[in-house]
Amino acid sequence: MDNILEVRDLVVRFYTYEGIVKAIEGVNLQLREGEVLGIIGETGSGKSVTALSILSLVPPPGRVEKGSVLFRGRDGKFIPILKLGRKELQKIRGREISIIFQEPRAALNPLYTIGDQVGEVFLVHRLKELCKDVLDEINTELEKAQGFKAKVLSFERSLYERMLRNPESKVIKLASKVPIVRRFRNRLKKAVRKHVIELLRLMEMPDPERIVDMYPHELSGGMQQRVVIAMALACNPKILIADEPTTSLDVTVQAQILDLIRRLKGKLRSSILYITHDMGVIAELCDRVAVMYAGYICEVAPVREVFREPLHPYTRGLLDSIPMPGKELKPIRGTVPNLVNPPSGCRFHPRCPYAMDICSKSVPKLREVKKDHLVACHLYDKDGERS
Repeated sequence: MDNILEVRDLVVRFYTYEGIVKAIEGVNLQLREGEVLGIIGETGSGKSVTALSILSLVPPPGRVEKGSVLFRGRDGKFIPILKLGRKELQKIRGREISIIFQEPRAALNPLYTIGDQVGEVFLVHRLKELCKDVLDEINTELEKAQGFKAKVLSFERSLYERMLRNPESKVIKLASKVPIVRRFRNRLKKAVRKHVIELLRLMEMPDPERIVDMYPHELSGGMQQRVVIAMALACNPKILIADEPTTSLDVTVQAQILDLIRRLKGKLRSSILYITHDMGVIAELCDRVAVMYAGYICEVAPVREVFREPLHPYTRGLLDSIPMPGKELKPIRGTVPNLVNPPSGCRFHPRCPYAMDICSKSVPKLREVKKDHLVACHLYDKDGERS
C-alpha cells in the first residue's frame, strides 16, 4: 500500500522556565492508505505531541525545530504541511485530516447546541455542496412557481449562485445583515440541519432530531464523544487521528466507541492514526503499531508480529506488564526520564535489563531487521541478529 502520510526526522522542543523539553527527537513515521496505525507508549512519551505536529498544532511554548510532515493530497502529490500558511492549513484541517481529542468536554463549546457545532464544520468545509443542494431545491420550486413567488425564488437563486462562486462576497455579507433579505439563509440552515441529523444517525445516536438541539452538558460522556467523532468525520477526511478517545469513558462505552470506529473505517475508508497506552486496544483495532518511548520511535511492526515476537526490550516490558491470569506481573523498573535532561544515548538504557556500554553513548537508529519490522536497539546488528 502507498503511504498517505510521512513524518520525517521530526524534532519538537518546548521552551519552558525549567529548561528546554526535548519532547520529540527525530521521529520517522509512515501511515499507509486504508490502515489503522497505532502509537503506544507511557504517558510523556510524545504520542500526542506527534499527533499535534501532524496538523501543525503544537501549542506554545512548543516549536517544531526540524523535520517535515508530508500528506498525499487527492491529486496524488505530497503536501508539506509544516510549510503551509494559515489559510492553506485551514483547508486541510477538518477536511483532509481530522482529529478526535482525548477529552470531549474540552472539545465542545458549552454555549452552543450540538447542531451549531457540528454544522459549523459543514459551513466551513462543505459550503459549496450545501449551496448546490439548495439551488436544486429552488430550481424544483421555480418550475411550479408563478408571479411574486417566482420573483422571490429567482432572487434567492441569484444570491446562492453568488455564494457558490464567492462565499466571501460583499453582497452576501450585506444581504445577511438586512432583516428581510437574510431570510434566504433559512434554506442553508435547513440543509445544514439535515446533514447534521444524518451524520448523528451514522454515529448511532438515538433520536438525532432531538439531540441536534441539545447542549453538550445534557449528554453523557459517551454521547459527547460520538458528537466529537461526528465533527471529525463530517467531511469524510482521508486521515483520522484519534488521540486516546476512550480514556475518560467506562469500559462498556469504550467497547462501543471502538466498535463504532472500526465500522466507520470500513464505511468511510479513512486511514486512522490511533494513539493509546492500552495494548488491548492495539490488538483489537490496529493493523500496525509504532512503540514510542521518551520522544523516540523504538519499534514499528505489524500488530501480530509485535505480540508474537517483540524485539525491543521496552516493547517486551509493555507486554510483560499486562495483568494476565496465572502469569507473574513484571513491571518495567524505574520511571520515564525527565526530558529537560534526558539520558544520553538510548533514552531507555537506565531501565533496560539488556543495557550495554554502547547504549549510553550512541543513539540507536531505527532500521528494518525483519520484513516490515523496524527496531531501534543496539542488541541487533544489520542482519537482525542479536549482538
